[in-house]
Amino acid sequence: MLQLCYLGMAFAAVFYIVFGLAVKLMDLDDKFRNYTRLVILITSLSILVLSSLCSTILNMRVGIYLYGILSLILFVASSFILLSIIIELHHINTKNKVRRFMILFDKVESFIREGKTQEEIMSYLTGIQKLTSKEASDFLMFISDPTNHQFLSDVNAQIQAAKVKYEKKG
Repeated sequence: MLQLCYLGMAFAAVFYIVFGLAVKLMDLDDKFRNYTRLVILITSLSILVLSSLCSTILNMRVGIYLYGILSLILFVASSFILLSIIIELHHINTKNKVRRFMILFDKVESFIREGKTQEEIMSYLTGIQKLTSKEASDFLMFISDPTNHQFLSDVNAQIQAAKVKYEKKG
């Protein structure tokens, strides 16, 4: 059983190297290539985490403490890296959702200033932005609240000011 854990660790390394090279040699666009590399990295680290955890438990149970401690160090390091990647992906996803929300707010606010009706705004949100009718109505209800609207307007103004300042710098 212990050899199976070692085989899993070796497989994780070979998997990462072979598929990493294969993706590098493939003719893919950058977005898909990066996504594929990320999947390969997460898969390799997951296999390494599971294999090193099993190896740690089995080595300690058998009494091979040196290999058990080395496997434990490998488990902690690979777990830390895997967890860091997952947390960073979550942060990126959250930032994208906030960015999309602020863009929608800016667009809907300009529609309101232009005098468009609720039906036209709902049509834009459900048709072009691909929101469900419930999401669109919840969004409109949220930004219609004066407190929320003022907060979002202030945040949007700060974003625009920072954008202008950044463009002047660059």
